[in-house]
Amino acid sequence: MEHNLNSHLTEFLDLLPEIIFEVDKDLNVLFVNQACSKILGYSKDELLNNKINLKKFVVPQDYTRIKESLTKNISGIHTSGNCYGVYTKTGEKIVLEIYNSHIVNDNKVTGLRCIAINITEKENHHQQLSTQEKHYREIFEYSPIPYQSLDVKGNIIDINPAWEKTTGYKKAEVLNKNFADFLSKEEKVSFHKNFTLFKQKGEINNVRYKINKKDGSIIHINYSEKIENDNNGNFNRTHCVFSEITLQLKAEKTLIKSEQRLRELNATKDKFFSIIAHDLKNPFNDLMGFTQLLSMNIDKYDKSKIENFIKIIHQSSKLAYNLLENLLDWSRTQTGNLNFNPEKIRINNLITENIDLLESTASNKNIKIYPEIDSDLLVYADKNMIRTVIRNLISNSIKYTNQGGFIKISANKKNKFCKINVSDNGIGISAKNIDKLFKIDESYTTVGTEREKGTGLGLILCKEFIKKNKGEITVKSELGKGSTFTFTLPLPEPEFNS
Repeated sequence: MEHNLNSHLTEFLDLLPEIIFEVDKDLNVLFVNQACSKILGYSKDELLNNKINLKKFVVPQDYTRIKESLTKNISGIHTSGNCYGVYTKTGEKIVLEIYNSHIVNDNKVTGLRCIAINITEKENHHQQLSTQEKHYREIFEYSPIPYQSLDVKGNIIDINPAWEKTTGYKKAEVLNKNFADFLSKEEKVSFHKNFTLFKQKGEINNVRYKINKKDGSIIHINYSEKIENDNNGNFNRTHCVFSEITLQLKAEKTLIKSEQRLRELNATKDKFFSIIAHDLKNPFNDLMGFTQLLSMNIDKYDKSKIENFIKIIHQSSKLAYNLLENLLDWSRTQTGNLNFNPEKIRINNLITENIDLLESTASNKNIKIYPEIDSDLLVYADKNMIRTVIRNLISNSIKYTNQGGFIKISANKKNKFCKINVSDNGIGISAKNIDKLFKIDESYTTVGTEREKGTGLGLILCKEFIKKNKGEITVKSELGKGSTFTFTLPLPEPEFNS
């Protein structure tokens, strides 16, 4: 079983697109996943057996920074999220953003556990934007840019060829027309208001407008304007220039989306490591505890007690195995590789299966589970996904219900869906925290009634899987009175009219 677990864990880490590795205080590589070979080109053997020196593929000035960062971390000062340049085996330079946590033995930091994200494209994009901005400045300084002159009413009295080229209009088509006529409807009022203030101040800079081009398309511009007075100090005309910033705005929106996606990926990564560090410990504690009791007292226990211990060991092993499967499933949902095989299933069978699996955990807290499900009730969904959903919801109810409590599981048909409820009389959830339950970036979790630990990923998995099966999941709860989680699943087509 241990071999299988290690195999699944390695498979899970190898699925991640980021480089996962561990180093000791001398920067010797202790562990590395498959992504390292894909990104850097070096094999695990080359890195783990020191066949390739770290100095060979780290940019020299960044190698010094890595050493400085390691020194700080070993001394107990946590630094993370730094960017370093490295060379691949083929000599290509890439940029990695590295996050790390301490490896602690005997209260001393002995190494670092790290995740490296390839941000080369992002850095290149930043460089491209910087190059483009420089290019636009050069065009502004040395080449004609869109120019117009307005009279005291805001009517156009002159334009240059760049204005024509930018808007698609010819000079004869725009002379003596108000500039507001070429703006989007919602900005006409804004322009007249700004123009009145402008005539009082004499200058206006960096005002953004949207211009309707002759072909019907819309461009965004950055607009600046200055007044020219006559010899008597009276208004004569304006000098106006503008630059098109449509692409710049699109680039800004793209960067915002990219940064949001990166935050989501980091939140997902944190969930993974939290599960590996905490949730996997619980079933292994049972495994180690009961196997130790058996090994020390095998001659003292009767057959029934040994059978009971073996049953608990089997359940704990199965729980750990299922957790690893869930982790692999979650990783596949993030990469789009999760198989989806909906079929007709008896929901009662899945509920009974999970109750049997979690029976010992519930019994330890004297919690009774009452299923109230029609044995013939069918749904159309992916069996493995819904098995995971039910297990997570029952497990959560056990975790947050006090000794002697109860859990009720019911189901009923509503329109074209089956609605399943998992209710408990546990500690409940505050209104301000309910909205955080299904969000990966909120990192909300709390300990159970007997200090059981969790990561919050279970409910996020539930939401993903229910959504994949065209259903919805909701929760109603009140502090001190318990919670009810409700999810829906589509009925098989013949069931719609039953």
